Amino acid sequence: MNPSRHPIRQQILRLQSDAHQAVRRYFEKHEAAIRQLDQDEFYDILVIYLDALFECGEYELFLGRVDEGIAMAVDRQVFTTRDKDLFHHFLYRKAAACFHVGKEGQCVHVLTELLKLDPAHELASRFLVKCGMRSRKTIRQGIRAWSIGLFLSTVVVLVLETLWVRPFAGAWVADVMLLRNGLFLAGWAVLLGGEGWLYLTSSREVLRLRRSLPGRKRNGVKQTELWR
Repeated sequence: MNPSRHPIRQQILRLQSDAHQAVRRYFEKHEAAIRQLDQDEFYDILVIYLDALFECGEYELFLGRVDEGIAMAVDRQVFTTRDKDLFHHFLYRKAAACFHVGKEGQCVHVLTELLKLDPAHELASRFLVKCGMRSRKTIRQGIRAWSIGLFLSTVVVLVLETLWVRPFAGAWVADVMLLRNGLFLAGWAVLLGGEGWLYLTSSREVLRLRRSLPGRKRNGVKQTELWR
């Protein structure tokens, strides 16, 4: 039988166009039979299944399975362009799944290794910047606390202006309005300026990492060593 016409593969392809959950259920129900297919056929179906797991948000299950797909991409006799693309694709998704389940250290590790393989990988670079910003929790909390404090001060001044200054101390209205507006703008300046500083700091770190990496391609053996 022509492998491309195998009924299991055809059923998986039909389910893929319908719903990711259906692919997941079908694969897990018929996994034993699917593993009896030839390697190329099984590999193609495994790729569809792994993508379905990720799209369904089954990140823990995806992490338990994705290394098999990565290994098959690398360990094939001929490491084709498609295999390389899938290898990078699943490395990136492995990092994303780690991020979603709170394994931020592992996420950073995988993204760093992916950049070692492909220093021009823009998505990995942006994701690593995001991880760098998120890792500075104490600084970020401090920035938000200061901005919230300034915004609350603005509200307090506004209440005082409305209930006391305007009715009883009209001469101070202009000064109080200036104070209120200054506090409001300061709150936004702290919030946006702090986020901007975090972004620039993380971006510089990622840029230094990318500049330190050789821009050469690596063979399949070295790629296997990097992700494990």
